[in-house]
Amino acid sequence: MITIKKHIGKFLILTVFVLTSVFSGSVPALASEVPSFVVGLVSAEGAALNPLVCNQRDLININELVFESVIDFDDELKPTGELALSWTVEESVFTFKLRDNVRFHDGTYLSAQDVYETYQRILALGDNGSPYYSRCQYIKSMEVTDLYTLKVTGKYESLLTLYAMTFPVLQRNSVTWETAVGTGPYWYMNYELDWLRVDANPYWWKKAPVIQSIYGYRYNETGDALKALSTGEIDAMATRSQSAALGRLLSDRTSVDYTTLTYEMLIPNIDTVQFASVKTRQALMYAIDITGIASNIYMDMVTEAEVPVVPGSWLYEPQSAVYFESKERAMQLLYEAGWGDFNGDGILDQVVDGVLEQLDFTLITYIDDTAATRTHAAEMIRDQLRPLGINVTVETLSLSAVQKRLANHDFDLALCAVNMSLLPDLTFLLASDGRMNYSQYEDGGMKNFLTAIYETTDETQFKILFSQMQLKIAEELPFLGLFFRKGTFMTTSTVTGLGAVRETDALRGIEYIEFLD
Repeated sequence: MITIKKHIGKFLILTVFVLTSVFSGSVPALASEVPSFVVGLVSAEGAALNPLVCNQRDLININELVFESVIDFDDELKPTGELALSWTVEESVFTFKLRDNVRFHDGTYLSAQDVYETYQRILALGDNGSPYYSRCQYIKSMEVTDLYTLKVTGKYESLLTLYAMTFPVLQRNSVTWETAVGTGPYWYMNYELDWLRVDANPYWWKKAPVIQSIYGYRYNETGDALKALSTGEIDAMATRSQSAALGRLLSDRTSVDYTTLTYEMLIPNIDTVQFASVKTRQALMYAIDITGIASNIYMDMVTEAEVPVVPGSWLYEPQSAVYFESKERAMQLLYEAGWGDFNGDGILDQVVDGVLEQLDFTLITYIDDTAATRTHAAEMIRDQLRPLGINVTVETLSLSAVQKRLANHDFDLALCAVNMSLLPDLTFLLASDGRMNYSQYEDGGMKNFLTAIYETTDETQFKILFSQMQLKIAEELPFLGLFFRKGTFMTTSTVTGLGAVRETDALRGIEYIEFLD
């Protein structure tokens, strides 16, 4: 449990808004008897709200309060039953027994048919229509066997099938509605252009929510929402923006940081002379001060990780964190890789096929935020490598230009971000034909690990495979992992009870917060 307090001068500020049946204008009227909360939402005007098509982060956070899944994730991101009371598995077939006491917001009871119809709707929407489509591709077929029993055959005999069942379940008659019907702790009361409202669900099968109403006010930009938080127009907001880094440190608010799924990495072209040797790649990991970059450039809004698995999650292997800043170790590895300043010009070089090749390369990156954070990080890497005799030129391009260079294998080193999935399948990064294996890394041992992930439903074996795969990544460095970006949930209210928030569920536990005097 996290206690959040806000102090301004000698006073505790308590913001209490309440549900009322009277509305005036385009925003809700607020009374003062039943506790409610106001959250800032940064989203496009008129954005789709139906959870099967919604792609706006802040609206997805709201949808997490309205809809539930057959399988959810616990605090360690391990699959756990939510609407599923239990399940059994035999080869590739998972048989789920659903809870028989769960009611939708319209009063009807959850059945296996609702799950099936939701799944069919996701398939009909397709890859470009639903963010859950790719997840559902791990399901070969789904069959309703009785009112509360669902038989799901996976495309593989793998635990990945369990992860595929984490899509939101809608009441089957509402799968196409804008404000569809779910089973979560809140239900939709209103959704207008600039605000929405959800109220506590009296049918919820868990403990009744303390907060009876949550209002969401829409803003076009993060800066507008931050200003609204400062003026008291809203109580809280969740953001991944770099501009929030300083705001979360102000004395009038408290923040809860969470690790996102955006993973920052350096991608080497291992077909070049500069990065062909794994010892050269290892030397760079020792030479770069990742902690300094995290603090000075990213304002500590990152979680350091040398592998693309969220630290603290059940699949993360702590022993994969093998690198630390050591210029001495870096120089030793560079010499072992054959690099030395043989012509005395201050830049490391080596003779390759009779030609003197210098350790000189271009680091490309791109801007995807107003702070140009990634460019500054690339420049800091350049400055850290120069004393070792490594000459780096930083080139900032458009995102599309970097993507094109990567796809054409026309680059030396690239600083990029990859959006990971809660579904633990790394073939897109590590398989020889992976769509984002831009370094063109290929290894038989890694292929065996990736294949085995598709061939086990045993949790212990699954974890062992992921552990071994992470250790191999750290040793061979098909990419140079840096960190996951962070988001933050900030509030100016004095409350207690907020749970462990996470990306796509940054309002997690808000139903149980209580205001403090």
